[in-house]
Amino acid sequence: MSRYNSRMHGIAEDNLYVDLNWGFDHILGYWYDIIETRNGNETVVEEWSSTMGGSRSKMLEFLIKYNLPEEHRSMVGLDMQF
Repeated sequence: MSRYNSRMHGIAEDNLYVDLNWGFDHILGYWYDIIETRNGNETVVEEWSSTMGGSRSKMLEFLIKYNLPEEHRSMVGLDMQF
């Protein structure tokens, strides 16, 4: 299993930030989740895995949208684990 994380900071006075988590798991396949935290309260914005339906293209769109590592984009394009 692989797990990667990137944090995007938002409004300082609301202590707002968004965590992007993604990776590959032998059971889930490709997966990601987006979690917003505001003043210590976490809200899951979106969760996805390739076993829940959908294609690798959804994972690739996620990686491109948030400008995540090119190496991961290539691995998804080649249907390889990262």
